[in-house]
Amino acid sequence: MVSLWDLLTLICFVMPIGGALASAQSFKAGLGGQALAVAIGTVPGVFCAWTVRVVSKAIVAKLQRRPNWDHAAPLQRWFFRGLFFAALVWIVFAGFLSGGVSLAVLRLAF
Repeated sequence: MVSLWDLLTLICFVMPIGGALASAQSFKAGLGGQALAVAIGTVPGVFCAWTVRVVSKAIVAKLQRRPNWDHAAPLQRWFFRGLFFAALVWIVFAGFLSGGVSLAVLRLAF
C-alpha cells in the first residue's frame, strides 16, 4: 500500500522534470532540447525527493522522542499538517527552480 507521503515524494521527483519540460516547450526546443531538459530536471528531482524523505524522517524521529507524545493527538496533527504544507511548498519551489535552470541552459545551448 502506498502512503500519502510516498505520493508526495513521487510528485516531488516528477515536478522538476515537468517544470523543465514546460520550459523546453515554451522555448520551442526540439527533441534534443527536451532530452536535455529531462536530464536537467532529473537532478533537482532526485535531490528534492531525497531531501523531503530525510527531513521528514528526522522530524518524525525527533517528535517521537518527546515525552507524552503518544497522548498529544492535537499537537501531532498540527506538526504533520505543517510537515505536509512544507512538502507542498518544497514541491512548488523545485518545479520553478528546475524550469528556470533548464530555460537558462537551453538559451545558452541553443
